[in-house]
Amino acid sequence: MYVLASLLLVGLAGCSSATDSGAATVEDKQAGLKFAQCMRENGVPDFEDPTFDENGEMELRFPPGTDPNAVKPTQEKCKRYLPNGGEPEKMNAEDVKKFQAYAKCMRENGMPDYPDPDAEGRSRFESGKAPDPNDPGLKTAHEKCGEHLPGGGGGGLVIPGGGK
Repeated sequence: MYVLASLLLVGLAGCSSATDSGAATVEDKQAGLKFAQCMRENGVPDFEDPTFDENGEMELRFPPGTDPNAVKPTQEKCKRYLPNGGEPEKMNAEDVKKFQAYAKCMRENGMPDYPDPDAEGRSRFESGKAPDPNDPGLKTAHEKCGEHLPGGGGGGLVIPGGGK
């Protein structure tokens, strides 16, 4: 979500335009595949193809150990393939409040450095402060706090290095 860190891919859990049925559109799937291919062709050879969660929202993950500063130029080059140029749609005030409640809950459930979202609902970690995607505490906190997110937590947790 960038949603969670300077490396985050614009919090794509929330950027793709799923249909009313919750299925991702063919266009979103093709865009995600083009983005992943661009990343691989431009210096991130292990970048995986996107997955889509149960709500049809795109989830992109960086390979474990990815240096945010090293891939930022590639990310900038490739984001043109993403829905809305990789930028999240502007959130309404109600959704921003939901993300604020989510951030507070994450801090209360073992993620003390989880940042408050900005005015557009995006949380950005300071360099080097993003949680380890393999930390079981991160998944546990997200499972406890996901109910605060717009849509009841349907979007995946996307952080540098992958993981959900």
